[in-house]
Amino acid sequence: MTTLVKLAWRNVWRNRRRSLLTISAIVFSTIIITLASSFQAGTYEAAESNAIGFMTGEIQVHAAGYNDEPTLTNSIDLSEHALHEVTDDLDWIDHQSKRLLGFGLISSDSSSAGGMIIGIEPDYEQNVSAFSRASVQGEYLERTDERQILIGSTLAKNLNVSIGDTIAVLTQGYRSAMGADLYRIKGLIDSGSLDLDRGTLVMRLEDAQDLFAMPGRITHLVLRTEDPYNAPIHAAEMKASFEESDIEVMTWEELMPELMQTRALDDAGNYVFYTFLLLLIGFEIFNTTTMSVMERIREFGILQSIGLKPYTLSALVFIELSIKVLMALVLSAVVITGLFIALKDVIIPLPGEALELYKSFGFMFDGIKFSTRPNVFVFPFVSVFLVSLFASIYPSLKVYGYSPVTAMRKA
Repeated sequence: MTTLVKLAWRNVWRNRRRSLLTISAIVFSTIIITLASSFQAGTYEAAESNAIGFMTGEIQVHAAGYNDEPTLTNSIDLSEHALHEVTDDLDWIDHQSKRLLGFGLISSDSSSAGGMIIGIEPDYEQNVSAFSRASVQGEYLERTDERQILIGSTLAKNLNVSIGDTIAVLTQGYRSAMGADLYRIKGLIDSGSLDLDRGTLVMRLEDAQDLFAMPGRITHLVLRTEDPYNAPIHAAEMKASFEESDIEVMTWEELMPELMQTRALDDAGNYVFYTFLLLLIGFEIFNTTTMSVMERIREFGILQSIGLKPYTLSALVFIELSIKVLMALVLSAVVITGLFIALKDVIIPLPGEALELYKSFGFMFDGIKFSTRPNVFVFPFVSVFLVSLFASIYPSLKVYGYSPVTAMRKA
């Protein structure tokens, strides 16, 4: 085997130009696929992080059926379900915050509008969502801000109110109980999402519980972990703790199926591009390897006549190609590592049109970073390696089919 490897290494450099051409094609395509895959993943991560961080959270704990029918009836009674007894024992939970979400009529002296009312724990919510990091005119809520609220900037404009004004909120609360109260505007939220800014009102959890006649009840608990992409593993662990109760645990992927479907559709389009590049690599390898075999038919005939078996020659051709591919992949890894070290902190700014498009879908970010997750590197390298091996099948088998006499005649 060692002799074959040495012979293959010598043969690789017999035609230096052809070998360098093959290696360069593999390196170029691998780098292009990796960078494209990294940028695509970086775009997804920016959008998903924004969506997760602003509203959904990485993992939600709520009453069974709440996701299908998000009503106040499907809420959690904290006196019956000691959620903290479960969450406190899970060391992968970095932060958690309770919420109460409902709807109501929001009125000022001059106008009225329907809106989503979110009760939060100000001290904890800022660790699990972007409410505190959204642009707020005025001040953010504090734990002691009784009957003070934040409202969307567009909603404030529609109601013709500003910071310091008082508005009335009318709701149909738990079990059809009517709720009404007056609240002072402490700040205006400019999240970048048109829908949220047009119809969102945020208050303390205690005030929301009073408004909806739901003392000691919440609609869901939001959890934040060290990595949102590990949420399915953590959720499965948590589900086991609530297996015999009416509590449901869902990940952000389950809560936002539209986002995952959009990603899958976009992935399909990108894989067409990747497939095209991989086919180019395959044809380049197939062409150069076949040419190398055809030019060396006489050599193969002589080698067989002195005792080398056909399968040994096939293995020789395969090892030659494997050396080229491995050299190309190693060189690609070195170049890509250098590129990502240089680009890891670079934020690529988006043009104004793209920002407006993302904003219309509720995503708020100024630029995109290249992703460095392992799957970004695994797909290009594995796919190039497999395509290279597949492209070597025919040339290797062609050598196997020659006898010494046939090879000499062909030459």
